[in-house]
Amino acid sequence: MNTIYFWQRMITPHMTALALALSQNGHNIVYVTETSLSADRAELGWEIPDMGKISVYYAKNHQDAKSILFTAPSNSIHICQGIRNNGIVAFVQKLLRKNKLRQWVIMETINDNGFYGLIKVALYRFLFLLYRKDIEIILAIGWKTPSWLVKHGFDAKKVFPFTYFLSRSNELIFNNKEISKPFRFIFVGSLNPRKNLNLLFLALSQIKDYSFELVIVGDGPCKKNWQEYADKLIPGRTYWKGVLKMSDVSKILSDANCLVLPSIHDGWGAVVSESIIVGTPAICSDACGVAEVVKLSGFGGVFKSTNVSDLLYQLKSVIKAGPLDKKDQIKLSLWSNKITADAGAKYLTNIINFTNGSKNQPTPPWIEK
Repeated sequence: MNTIYFWQRMITPHMTALALALSQNGHNIVYVTETSLSADRAELGWEIPDMGKISVYYAKNHQDAKSILFTAPSNSIHICQGIRNNGIVAFVQKLLRKNKLRQWVIMETINDNGFYGLIKVALYRFLFLLYRKDIEIILAIGWKTPSWLVKHGFDAKKVFPFTYFLSRSNELIFNNKEISKPFRFIFVGSLNPRKNLNLLFLALSQIKDYSFELVIVGDGPCKKNWQEYADKLIPGRTYWKGVLKMSDVSKILSDANCLVLPSIHDGWGAVVSESIIVGTPAICSDACGVAEVVKLSGFGGVFKSTNVSDLLYQLKSVIKAGPLDKKDQIKLSLWSNKITADAGAKYLTNIINFTNGSKNQPTPPWIEK
């Protein structure tokens, strides 16, 4: 049995599902966080899950962190959120280096576009040079992240492709989608510029031969402008649902025919995983970390970020193919076992065993045959 610490800034469903699965598979899990849930995430409908047998501690200051780390076994593994702009976790990482404890890091895709992107690249190169000897493993979230890390100075042998492994809903809902009804697209997320929802409105406005509608779940600073834009381009076809609790998202995803995530950058895009789990295909941009999963799922599609023609092609393709029947919904949902928490727990255990001397090179479950 391994003792694994998760050092996070808040209790997030993106990590707790994996932590719970590891706990259920015999590992001793300690989850340390600054706060239970940030106000902005709560406003997006996030909820704190049942933490089961996981030991949960709050480190609101340096003394709290010291006290918690003081009790950690010498062979414990410490999975830390990022290497910069990570609050109390940064202080913990200093202690891990000082005490020669096993530090692992989770990193998402870095947005290195534009002038500020160049500054980020220089900063991360410096940080990798400074800390790479102290970091045992990087769990790289996003299909481009592993190669990006290696390109900018991190040892390839320490980099493992990773994802946010989510829990499976207790009751999956597979609907018989009537072809005669409008094809239902859905977007779920924060309504901010990064999500690039205006591109979706523009692409949909060019579809003349098919009946469709768009359901939008979420809120944010762009809502008013995007409502006006949608009313102009696709009048009468958008339905704004506001914020829903995470526990209600699965049902509305299963009622749709296809999720669309047109982001100009998303470290992963967990809503895509949620959609695939309930058997609803997804279209996302190649600037989303989850793009590789969409391609491998066998349904939906990936388009070149900001390219309206490419997005239009993908939208038309799924409409022409029609709603998935119950058989294909189940097929897609069963494929999603590769990205759920149980698969993540097995994969992470394999990585741990590999670092402890096992000769079996771990394979990310979503690319296994």
